[in-house]
Amino acid sequence: MKYHAKLQYETLNHYFHNYSKESLIDEVVLPFVNGQVVRLTTREGTKLFNMKSANLLKLYKTKDVLKAAEDKSIIDKMKEDVFKQNDCTDEILGEIQGRNADRGLNSLIQKALQPPKQQVFVVMKFGDEMLDSAYAGAYKTVATEFALKCVRIDEVENSGKITDQMLEQIAESKYVICDLTGARPNCYYETGFAHALGKDVILLANKKEKIHFDLAGHRFIQWSTEEDLRKKLRGRLTALEGGKSRDE
Repeated sequence: MKYHAKLQYETLNHYFHNYSKESLIDEVVLPFVNGQVVRLTTREGTKLFNMKSANLLKLYKTKDVLKAAEDKSIIDKMKEDVFKQNDCTDEILGEIQGRNADRGLNSLIQKALQPPKQQVFVVMKFGDEMLDSAYAGAYKTVATEFALKCVRIDEVENSGKITDQMLEQIAESKYVICDLTGARPNCYYETGFAHALGKDVILLANKKEKIHFDLAGHRFIQWSTEEDLRKKLRGRLTALEGGKSRDE
């Protein structure tokens, strides 16, 4: 059995032909789900493509190799009823969810495949007077302006493990705010997990904070006061939401 895919983005399409099921999952489907950067081979040469820019991924299978794989329109020439007969989206998703992973990881994969909650999850150090004040006076305040719920792990009422709850909240949230002031190792771990899921991650740190080298190349919001933080965070969310905040 050979597996194929059609990737749609903007007004263009890219085609993947004659993959094994495992290869299609590893090289196409999971990068699409996680919004990762992948290598595409086109007539113009090899290019890097951010899967976050893709609009739709169609999956199908055939018993035989597509001999005309170089003809990129071959999929479009298939009649709609033929395509439906060969559609294998549910099969591929079931394969992903049924892989040899523990129940918790399968749950996270399923959550990542669902539309996110209108929620901002905040990763930050606890028990710091300045940061606790910033959370209440800036993060929660600005999120409300965009009709987004703002959550921190110490507000989640659940009897489960803290680590599992943290990862679930990240998987379910539309945006993940990571304030790395204080350089707590767990905050860096959670930031990496959010990146791996392809979440829209907003990185922040107080101006007095030294950014560790492994994230120094990423775009940070560096803030000095809560007023400064509110202004800069409002600007970033406005850009992500594609317009003005609810209160503007």
